[in-house]
Amino acid sequence: MFINWKDRKSRWFTLFAVIIFILNITMNMINGRFWLSDFKVYYFAASNMISGLEVYHLSFGDVSGLYKYSPISLFFFFPFTLFSYTVASILHFSLLCFAFWYAFLLIRNLLEEYFFPDYKGNTEWILILSMMFILLYLVKELYLGNINILLLLLCLMVLQTILKGKPVQAGIIFGLVVLTKPFFLILIIPLLLRKNVKMLVVFVITLVSGLVIPFMVFGLPRGLALTENWLGTMLQHGQSYPGVNDLVYILKYYISRDLPFFTGYLIIISAGMLITWFVCRNLSMESGDEQAENLAGKNFIFEWFLILGVLPDLVSTDSEHFLASAPLITFILFFVARFKYYRLIPLLVIIFFFFGGNSDDLLGHRLSNQLYIMGLLGISNLVLVSLSVILFLDFRKRVQEEGKLKLNS
Repeated sequence: MFINWKDRKSRWFTLFAVIIFILNITMNMINGRFWLSDFKVYYFAASNMISGLEVYHLSFGDVSGLYKYSPISLFFFFPFTLFSYTVASILHFSLLCFAFWYAFLLIRNLLEEYFFPDYKGNTEWILILSMMFILLYLVKELYLGNINILLLLLCLMVLQTILKGKPVQAGIIFGLVVLTKPFFLILIIPLLLRKNVKMLVVFVITLVSGLVIPFMVFGLPRGLALTENWLGTMLQHGQSYPGVNDLVYILKYYISRDLPFFTGYLIIISAGMLITWFVCRNLSMESGDEQAENLAGKNFIFEWFLILGVLPDLVSTDSEHFLASAPLITFILFFVARFKYYRLIPLLVIIFFFFGGNSDDLLGHRLSNQLYIMGLLGISNLVLVSLSVILFLDFRKRVQEEGKLKLNS
């Protein structure tokens, strides 16, 4: 079990989350906006797959309405097709609400167990503030019925299962995540460098199985067609999506619009090299530390949080992907509370305004749109990531100094 269901420390956070979820579905239903347009794509694409009809290159909803994920990912939406679209939408909405709640509890448990076991304060207000930080994207995610929060939850479960010594479960879950959105493959860097061999073997087996199963179910001709259409749709989407928060867009907006076409690849390679350097530095420090096992857990968790947080700045995608910064946000708030770093609050308020406060309802359409096209969400996320790294290094220094004092006493 990942969560102790009898834990009463989360009751106020749970109440807060339930109120947010109920208000969301109530207001959308009253206003006739309970559409879940992204879920509509998954639902009808799954129906088409079962019926032997076209899955890719076919619009199932508003805007493009195209299904862009792997064929195997649709298998998990098959159970929803047993119900009417309305009932299935309510079930999916409920699943997303559970994922939000459960993800924050997992983040808190990881931070309490590995980083702040001596923190005696009330952690519920930290979770509530963290959720408020990403509330705008929470509302968008629930409105669209997308699966970003489910993928974040699965990534946290991968981390948890590795730390609990369950590499088979971790490999299967990680394989499902990468089959759904391949850019999560960047998380493999710390796994390779930390030599999680058994987990990686299971991961590869899961990937191969996920690619082969559609051939086994639908036969070779249709399996080939589905795979080819998936790869083509994914490539086309990556090249044409008008992202305004990634580093390529930010560089074009503030420096030059005539950047070479390979700039995005250079950014991803550079990010991969920086992450590799950071993990290698951590491993080097662990090898010379007398409390290496304890330090390794902290380093690995932060590496995972860091990659999740920086990922939306590396790929051209929608704003809901910035939900992945929730672990880093929660870490920062824990740090501020534990060490009484209250002088950071003004900076956090500014970051919050640009990261999670850009709403049409609050700022008006003109100002909100201007901030959006200036790429300030992506910039504020980079500031958030940078701040988390600074605080983590400070935290680790404190831990090492406390360990030395204990050894000398």
